[in-house]
Amino acid sequence: MIIALLSDIHANLTALESVLEDIAQRHVDSIILCGDLIDYGPRPNETISIIRNIDFPILANIYGNHEMSLVNGDYSRFSSERGRSSIRYTKKILSEDSLAYITHDMLYGCRTDKVIDGKNFLIVHGNIIDPVWGKLFVEDISDARYASFDYVISGHSHLPHYIEQFYPADLPAFRNRKRTVFINPGSVGQPRNQCPLAQYGILDTATGEYELRRVWYDVDKEQSFFSAEVDSFYKDRIKSGI
Repeated sequence: MIIALLSDIHANLTALESVLEDIAQRHVDSIILCGDLIDYGPRPNETISIIRNIDFPILANIYGNHEMSLVNGDYSRFSSERGRSSIRYTKKILSEDSLAYITHDMLYGCRTDKVIDGKNFLIVHGNIIDPVWGKLFVEDISDARYASFDYVISGHSHLPHYIEQFYPADLPAFRNRKRTVFINPGSVGQPRNQCPLAQYGILDTATGEYELRRVWYDVDKEQSFFSAEVDSFYKDRIKSGI
């Protein structure tokens, strides 16, 4: 199965449309969404409408911290007032249909465990300790709780990675090592790796081949939709990918 991995779209419709056009050319079978469809960006309703009508089967569609915060009304863990102001603005402009989609069609909890093509997947927005707000970095992967999974797909950091970790295990045929692959596909709509291109991943579960895709989109067009009610930081950062 060939799976497109998308995370942190953040209501950037132009970026999402370019990614979906790219996916359509890549023989993808299904999609995994790792959270944060909304907020920061200017078009949450249009983004959700696109996702609702997507042509590919969605294997997982989990909450990110922004969906969780919007639903439970707790903005205390945002690191800045501009972040709290942004989520309030998103809540104000969100349509009833969009709110219903977030509430009923996405998976509350920011984590799901799935078996896909006989392989154990952990799909999480944050990390295994804190699925909502935690970030999964290289220094965290030694945690033995990840060893039971073949793939750990995460988001939230907006920084792409592909890492193979080997844990001690009773597997003589594999020299007593168990492999877990950690993938973060980066961010579609708010990348932070100093690359402004929309980013997502493609995983072939049969071969294990993985590709990080970087897709051009019209940043100027998307910037034109930002409201003055949202701090210009979120508008400006998509130009440089910071």
